[in-house]
Amino acid sequence: MYNEPAISTEAINLFVRLLIAHLAGDFIFQKKSWIIHRSANNWRSGYLYANAGIVALLSWLLSGYYSLWLIPLLIFTVHAGIDTIKSYLPDNPLVFTIDQSLHIAATVVATIYYLNYSDSVLCCSWLFNNLPFWAYLAAYLIVMWPMGIIIAMLTRKWQTESDNGEGLPDAGRYIGMLERLLIITFIFMGQFSAIGFLVAAKSVLRFGDIRESGNRKGAEYILIGTMISFAAAIFTGLLAQWVISNFSL
Repeated sequence: MYNEPAISTEAINLFVRLLIAHLAGDFIFQKKSWIIHRSANNWRSGYLYANAGIVALLSWLLSGYYSLWLIPLLIFTVHAGIDTIKSYLPDNPLVFTIDQSLHIAATVVATIYYLNYSDSVLCCSWLFNNLPFWAYLAAYLIVMWPMGIIIAMLTRKWQTESDNGEGLPDAGRYIGMLERLLIITFIFMGQFSAIGFLVAAKSVLRFGDIRESGNRKGAEYILIGTMISFAAAIFTGLLAQWVISNFSL
């Protein structure tokens, strides 16, 4: 006998869309200068409320339930509250993890509240019910932006001692974004052999280049960041594929 999944397709679909709203608001539309101003001025920073407003607006637009305005208002309030608390805390991986966990938990709660309004009508269902599109979009957003920040935080303690003062500014960040973009695309295309080729090529080229310069610490630092980047992209791609295969209509 076929058993209905414990979590409905509608819930997963809505959660993914609201997650995209959070990712876009926090990592694409929020400038670094906003974060610096927020850390310096805490709750008095206007950028804090601007960012919360962007997330709330995107959540409303991507929810598809345009008759509901109270839930985006709650998203604005909760997001601003979480970021206000974060502005008083140091910038480290633990604080970042807790901050993002709270935002994701708030997204789960917002999803539940949205679905409790059974009389609300979903606009443009042909678009908003397209789970593969939203799952792929969320996966690409994750590997392109927040994943880079996470990797930079995890490898921060080795960055100073491994830096030899050479290289283009921000080149490593863009290389990481491109390699994760390629890996997750290969996963979606089912080209796993291409991932192995990319891993081998990147490891040989970067390790050989820095080893010749005598900077062993630099080589090891790059390899650590590369392996974390590859693993994160592979996991994200496989997770997106699993969501699509198990919850698509």
